[in-house]
Amino acid sequence: MTEMKDDLLNWALNQRSSLGFEDIESLQPLREQASLRHYFRIYTDTGTKIGLISEPNSKQNELFEIHSNFLKKNGIKVPKVEVFDHQKGFMILEDFGDKVVQLVINEENKEFLFKKSLKQIHKLQEVQPPADLIKLTGERLNQQMSLFSEWFLTSFLELDYSTNDEKMINDSWDLIAKECSHQPHVLCHFDFEFRNLMLLEKNEIGILDFQDLCLGPYAIDLVSILKDIENPLSHEDLLNCLQFYIDGNKSNKLDKLKLSDVEKDLDFAGFQRQFRILGTLSRLHLRDKKSFRLKDLKQTLKFLQEDLEKYAPLKELATFLTEKVEPKLIKTLRDI
Repeated sequence: MTEMKDDLLNWALNQRSSLGFEDIESLQPLREQASLRHYFRIYTDTGTKIGLISEPNSKQNELFEIHSNFLKKNGIKVPKVEVFDHQKGFMILEDFGDKVVQLVINEENKEFLFKKSLKQIHKLQEVQPPADLIKLTGERLNQQMSLFSEWFLTSFLELDYSTNDEKMINDSWDLIAKECSHQPHVLCHFDFEFRNLMLLEKNEIGILDFQDLCLGPYAIDLVSILKDIENPLSHEDLLNCLQFYIDGNKSNKLDKLKLSDVEKDLDFAGFQRQFRILGTLSRLHLRDKKSFRLKDLKQTLKFLQEDLEKYAPLKELATFLTEKVEPKLIKTLRDI
């Protein structure tokens, strides 16, 4: 890491003429990310910038820059990519400060921040997606859920389960992917969590980590905040947020939504997301040696257990999670 940091510092110094500073006073690492990217705040003699180190020559680097330009052009507040070297995996971004919504949300401002975030989803979903944007097909949605069996059940929990259990899981995923595929598809951030939202001046919301931008089911971004792990909503508050979302919609694709339909769509988008997250966070721990998100596994599983119970074809899966998976997860986390 020290060598990468020094390389970033030297590269940033070489960009000073185009960035409007003479010298760098210090370079400090920012919070750990659930990705292979590393962020630093660069303190210069004229202000601060954000330095980013990612995998060299990665297609994701180019997508980050392309999506930043696209979103800014469409009035979405994202950090400007000021200079970049995609071959080295270096970028310097506009600094959005330290007010991560995840860290500043509390009981006093909770309703305000949920509604401000929902308004950002409205803005995203009103944007016409570019023609070449990746689409979340049923096949892709299903593939993403398979991380659950590969990394969570097998690699992390080392859980033995039967062929019948495996078939039941796969059949459930087919149903979930089918339901999600039937939802109107709109511009989708795909990781619209409070940890990726910033509270800016004048109480505006800025959006980070948009490199996975895609054309996806409208409820994927919605569920990312309304089923937030650290800020679970009561059912009454959830319905109030959903009605606020419906009332504020201006997208032609979403103008006929009813509350009961949106609640169901939210559940199925949540199933897809939660299975994917359980696998992703397990892989993050096992493969990438980043364990700071293991604490999120219990609540993610709880969301699944609670909502699967509502749907008769998925009750067997809910029972499997409660009787076989939950006890094994508790033991595994206790033993780490």
